[in-house]
Amino acid sequence: MQYIGRRKPMQYIGITAAFAIASSAVFAADIKGKEAVIQSPGGKYTTALEEAYIKPFEAETGAKIRLVEAGADESVAAVSAQVKAGKVEWDGMSSVDAPYMPKFIKDGVIQKIDVSKIPGLEKLPKAVRSDYGVPVLNSVVTVSYRDADNVVPLKSVKDFFDPNIKGPRAVSSLAGEAQFVCALALLSDGVSVNELTKGIDVNRCLKVVDPIKDQITAYWANGSQMAQLMIDNSVDYCLCWDGRVIQAALANPQWKIQYNGGIQFPGYLTYTTGTKNADVLDAFAVYMLDPKRQAEFTKLVGYSSPNPESVAYLPDNLKPFISVTPEAQAVLTTLPDALFEIMSRQQVELGKAWQAYVGQ
Repeated sequence: MQYIGRRKPMQYIGITAAFAIASSAVFAADIKGKEAVIQSPGGKYTTALEEAYIKPFEAETGAKIRLVEAGADESVAAVSAQVKAGKVEWDGMSSVDAPYMPKFIKDGVIQKIDVSKIPGLEKLPKAVRSDYGVPVLNSVVTVSYRDADNVVPLKSVKDFFDPNIKGPRAVSSLAGEAQFVCALALLSDGVSVNELTKGIDVNRCLKVVDPIKDQITAYWANGSQMAQLMIDNSVDYCLCWDGRVIQAALANPQWKIQYNGGIQFPGYLTYTTGTKNADVLDAFAVYMLDPKRQAEFTKLVGYSSPNPESVAYLPDNLKPFISVTPEAQAVLTTLPDALFEIMSRQQVELGKAWQAYVGQ
């Protein structure tokens, strides 16, 4: 995702702002009194949605956004059942990671968006755009390290898998994270992205991990655990999500992020097939694409927002951690849709193999 963290000329910003205000006014007239129900994963993400987007959106438009908290697996089952029964209760999902999109599209669980009704999408890099969702954040799986005496700084993700770099490490124990662990392990071992799209070799993946297995001293099972391991300095290195690194670093400034060799993909606001409130979702999507609001969201949740202009509104202490800066984009790998499809097909296989390996 090639984001550019520079301000546009003042005249252009003025035109954009005026257009956004005009659009908001039209939407407010059309959707006042209506309500859309959206799934949210809970925790800091839900809080950030409410504070950065939902409360001001409701105040400005008179429409309502009601959040239903549910985890990824629960959401997949619930939305699929609702569509199959023809009784849509959740109009959308607030953050569907790109690897899940091919299956949702294939199963008819999410419907196409009308891009003509969502000004702001055209500013985003083509790599993050989708006919089936509005990008709301840029997710990265990469490595972090503790900046301390006797801890070797990681110069790339490849260093995490180097057994000669000693130190306690943390990775996920979750079946759903196996696809990311293996993708990073194989890329670090010289496998190209194109080769990965032909299939993820789980045996080779485990052979890459095996030399450092004795240095993996902690396995995280959720985002809170991931962050806490870093905050408490329980490990020196973590293979983890960038948002949790930011969360940890704000509490414990020793922690640094290394984007070199990391993988990135967008998370989307999706519309459930059969929703009767697409107009409310359209208006909310326009609201969410505003760069100032996205900067507020990033401050609260930690993850980078997709609008390139949002970086200009962030404090300097956050900018080194943001994945949409030119510096980060130069060293990150964007995963193609073909690889997401492979991940979707192999997810169960990879998950079972990874959990069996972790349990040995």
